[in-house]
Amino acid sequence: MSSNIQYFIIPTGAQTRTQICDKIAKLDLLIDSLYTVAITSVGNANIIEYEINTGQTKQRVEYSTAKQVTDAIAQYEKLRDMLRVKLTPRVVRLSDSKNFN
Repeated sequence: MSSNIQYFIIPTGAQTRTQICDKIAKLDLLIDSLYTVAITSVGNANIIEYEINTGQTKQRVEYSTAKQVTDAIAQYEKLRDMLRVKLTPRVVRLSDSKNFN
């Protein structure tokens, strides 16, 4: 009985594993700082202002509610999850209809 299984690799892009890990680490730092901002906003009547300095750029951000901060956290977590998927490519096994009962 011959095996009709075909294997192929879907390229993850032009980024190396270390580049992806570096981006994930930067996103983790950003998410951690946003959690701190969200926690301190409770005592400041939900008026939030903070500055992020990445060494290359400075970014001053002002939010009016804690919900906007948590929405930003959710968006950064989506980006982090997209990068994690690139680190662990998914495997799909296709089967012929003759293999099913």
